[in-house]
Amino acid sequence: MKHTTWFSILALAALPLGIPACSGPSKFVDPEADIPFYEVVGVMPFNSLAQDGAAGMRVANVFFTELLERHFAQVVEPGQFQAHIRDVRSGLPQDAPWSTQDLAKLAEKAGVQGVFEGTVREYGIVQQGRDAVPVLSLEIHLVDATTGRVVWSASKTARGSAGVPILGIGKMHTMGELTSGVCRELLSTLPKG
Repeated sequence: MKHTTWFSILALAALPLGIPACSGPSKFVDPEADIPFYEVVGVMPFNSLAQDGAAGMRVANVFFTELLERHFAQVVEPGQFQAHIRDVRSGLPQDAPWSTQDLAKLAEKAGVQGVFEGTVREYGIVQQGRDAVPVLSLEIHLVDATTGRVVWSASKTARGSAGVPILGIGKMHTMGELTSGVCRELLSTLPKG
């Protein structure tokens, strides 16, 4: 058989084994935004609407690493950025909404032009037939730190795979693998700084 025939057979055989259908993320880029302006950014703690209350922290940590690998901009170290957040918030609850004035204060203290905010809507292992698969629903925004305007936004919901891997193609069996993959895919929609 020709190579294309073997590839077709493998592709068709993989479908019932749970390789997820790939659909791209939803995205928005403000046409008036000057993306190269964002030379230094920070990553806010992500909100979690998932049952796992620590999901926001876990996903934000993975996002931070993937952002560094993307080389979009200089990223403030998370511990330093958290210290600046605590200084500005002065005892307000961590999940309290940010005013434009407080965001501008944070920008001045941390020396950033933009901040990434995220919301984890789903995070965990769910049953898919007889198999347990990871699921993640994530939304991320890049916000201009002085105006509070959203200059970029992307979101995606993805499920990992179950079944027997064929050549390891498309298999994501853990939350870590799925989280890294979703963060990379969302960041791929972010114009280069």
